[in-house]
Amino acid sequence: MEQFGVLTLGSRLKRLSDYLFAQVQEVYVQCEIPISATYFPILKLLQTAGGLSVVEIAEQLHLSHPAVSKQTTKMIKAKLLEKTVDERDQRRSSLRISANGEDVMFRVEPILIELKILIEEAAAFSSRDFMESLAQLEAQTMDGRLADKVLDRLHCIHIESFKSSHQDDFYALNMAWLKAHFPTQITEYDHLVLLNPQTHVLEKGGNVWVATRRANKKGGKDRVLGAVVLMVNGNGSVAEIQKLSVVEHCRRKGIADALLSHVIDFAMSKGITTLSLETASNLNAAKSLYRKHGFVEKTPHKPSIYERTDIYMEKQLKDAL
Repeated sequence: MEQFGVLTLGSRLKRLSDYLFAQVQEVYVQCEIPISATYFPILKLLQTAGGLSVVEIAEQLHLSHPAVSKQTTKMIKAKLLEKTVDERDQRRSSLRISANGEDVMFRVEPILIELKILIEEAAAFSSRDFMESLAQLEAQTMDGRLADKVLDRLHCIHIESFKSSHQDDFYALNMAWLKAHFPTQITEYDHLVLLNPQTHVLEKGGNVWVATRRANKKGGKDRVLGAVVLMVNGNGSVAEIQKLSVVEHCRRKGIADALLSHVIDFAMSKGITTLSLETASNLNAAKSLYRKHGFVEKTPHKPSIYERTDIYMEKQLKDAL
């Protein structure tokens, strides 16, 4: 439809609306919240405004009276709303959110927070052309993964050792990070490690950990949301942290922090005295994370194999043993 420009604006907005409702419904199903995604506007309005008539709800939401009447009838049957008849005029009644409805809204709130973050990020375009901006929004939200992204942000992660079943996700998330930050500086070594960590990390005495969201459904696949590599030197006293990455939609959720903490705890348990890493001066979030965990900038012992890195950092662990 994009080729027809503004002539398909209505169809595209409806397509986007239908898709968003379907994705929210998928999240509700996964979180075992037994309501329709279409109920939210009425529930939120009544939660804020208190008792309102069907006419008042229709006016405030700019919906038709028959549509609101049909929807609220279903919500009353689902025990989400309570109907109260005016004692002075039996023809008048008002609707209020029930205790069950309040409970549902409480459970829905964290879902809506994460959904809001993802939609706002997708809608943060700078283009002045509305149709171009709409295309960007569609591309970033209608990729078939919005429900999974919301669920990724909602659920706790588990840090576990690398398994062969993690291979594709491990490669994909690291390559996505490299392409986003250093698209022209991806090296042969990057490809070797990411395509075959078994040979180039694990068999050389190193370790790989992944942060996963466990599958909700029986037989489902765990989702890899982050990863980190630890390479240990010959005598086992010094180790280097590499390939710390997190999927874009789960950044600022503490996953990188958890992975780094896990590596530090592991290194201390193995008697490693020095942890080192390389980063780049343009990666402000990464620098802040490393400094938070006690890494300090040092003069590198040897030139880096990466053109993209210009900062060398170390953390001494011997005092913590």
